[in-house]
Amino acid sequence: MPLEEWKDIVGNSATITTIIQFLVGSQVCAVFYKNKTTGETSGLTFLVGVVMTFAWYSYGRLIDDPSIQLVNAVGLVLQTLYCFCFYTFTPDKFDTGRRMILTVSFVALVQLYIRYEDDIPTAQLRLGLLSSSMAVAYCSAPLASVQHVFSTGSTQAMPFYLILATVAVTGQWTLYGIIIQDSFVLVPNMLGCAVASFQLALFAYFPTNQLTKYVV
Repeated sequence: MPLEEWKDIVGNSATITTIIQFLVGSQVCAVFYKNKTTGETSGLTFLVGVVMTFAWYSYGRLIDDPSIQLVNAVGLVLQTLYCFCFYTFTPDKFDTGRRMILTVSFVALVQLYIRYEDDIPTAQLRLGLLSSSMAVAYCSAPLASVQHVFSTGSTQAMPFYLILATVAVTGQWTLYGIIIQDSFVLVPNMLGCAVASFQLALFAYFPTNQLTKYVV
């Protein structure tokens, strides 16, 4: 069977596993609800997730790809809900609120650009670059905890299941990018898979006492 004939199978599989990955955030929010605080946790992953899913959804519309549109429409809704959950329980509402306003403003500017850009190939190029950058940033967000891992010798501050899901998801989207021959899908997911694999390898080297403690 030619590789192109696997497009729908790989696309559907990647869509399902990506939505499952996005749902991992609900477990993080459950911890916030239980503790009634976000503690020292950063909400950067959620904010980057909002921009990333919006950018990819917009890119999916420009290239008319249903798989990319569907998964990122669902992701955008979930990441937005996670942001509001984080804001509800964070002790630093001023700083978090400021970051949320900046995120919304950036998304609005991107939407205005898409609406008034008449050159579709140019819009595809620029949205592709933005989406790629955001995808790498999203996959790399847990790297903020790496310094803490090396200083404490424990991976407890890293979200194991989120990182594991990222490896599976980016691996599938890498294959999908190869099938549809789209470098904007292929390259960031290949890099994201490499970054997530490095983070996952840290769990084999450093011990953790509680994998169920989700931190983003």
